[in-house]
Amino acid sequence: MDGFDQTVNVKVIIATNQANTLDPVLLRPGRLDRKIEVPLPNRQQKRLVFQVCTAKMNLGDEVDLEDYESRPDKIGAAEVS
Repeated sequence: MDGFDQTVNVKVIIATNQANTLDPVLLRPGRLDRKIEVPLPNRQQKRLVFQVCTAKMNLGDEVDLEDYESRPDKIGAAEVS
């Protein structure tokens, strides 16, 4: 990638939820040539994220985390937290 000295061990990590919109130039060999897919969380994983994010919060009685866990919405952990 432009601007990086080849003798330095530099790792670049990017994240997107729209990989299909990335410029193909970025995906050429020697650039961003490894892809790691992080799938959407299942119900149990959502529960764990909610537990971690709300552990130190005083939630009101009207907050029903089980309702959020069971929703079929396609949301990632960032939206959950």
